[in-house]
Amino acid sequence: MFLLGHDLLAIKVGVREMPPLLFSGVRFCLAGVILTAYAALSGRRFPARADRGPLALAAALMLGVANSILAWALMRLPSGVASLLVAITPLWLVLLARAGGERVTGRGWAGVALGLAGVAVLSRPDRSGGLGPGSAAGVLAVIIGTGIWAWASLYTKRRPHGSDPIGAVAFQKLVGGATAVSLGLLSGEGARWHPGPDGWLALFYLTFAGSVIGFTAYTYALAHLPTERVAVYAYVNPVVAVSLGVLLAGERVDAGLLLGAPLVLAAVWLANGGVDAEPTS
Repeated sequence: MFLLGHDLLAIKVGVREMPPLLFSGVRFCLAGVILTAYAALSGRRFPARADRGPLALAAALMLGVANSILAWALMRLPSGVASLLVAITPLWLVLLARAGGERVTGRGWAGVALGLAGVAVLSRPDRSGGLGPGSAAGVLAVIIGTGIWAWASLYTKRRPHGSDPIGAVAFQKLVGGATAVSLGLLSGEGARWHPGPDGWLALFYLTFAGSVIGFTAYTYALAHLPTERVAVYAYVNPVVAVSLGVLLAGERVDAGLLLGAPLVLAAVWLANGGVDAEPTS
């Protein structure tokens, strides 16, 4: 998942006052409207009709479902722990690549094994580490959400499109936001929509800094920089998230976090180079 450390902390603040599905959906809808206006004023086009189906499916899963699951999980987990669990997304990519017929190297399997060990350490209930009732459900939710994100990422990669990047992002934000809002209303979240000042601040911050500026910059970087340079954020992001959680949200660092974090980061490093380009026979 593309999320910056401060995004996770802002989501955690937001879901204290807003239900998670509507919080995610409204954020993405607002970002989609802003990006659509920018695309129209700058003469950029929305995706062609042939590209809209795959882009819409990926957006519904990644933004509408996976990110909403993460927002729900952050009601139960410290943002630092959640960021480390989000970092395991490359492990899902290894497993899904293998399921799709690609050959996974020993390095890739070592990354999966090390990642599972890291998740086990991080998810160990421990009062001093801030994991309380409901933490197991939160851990499971993040793991499921990263799996959905990884599958949708591979789906998008295997269906390239020639759409303008800004137009495509605007279209996906609108679809993802509409998906999350619809799911939120269907689940009865409308009756719990009573945001306070902190909630509104988190919502607008994530709309502009996270969804409009951050994700657009990430998309641009993917198109113009080597993938390995862009992937560095996966290692830096958890460190930033843990630090902000400690400094701004009073989250605690215990032995489990200190042991689990290096395991997860090492697992991500191994997994990022663990898939062979050649398919299995």
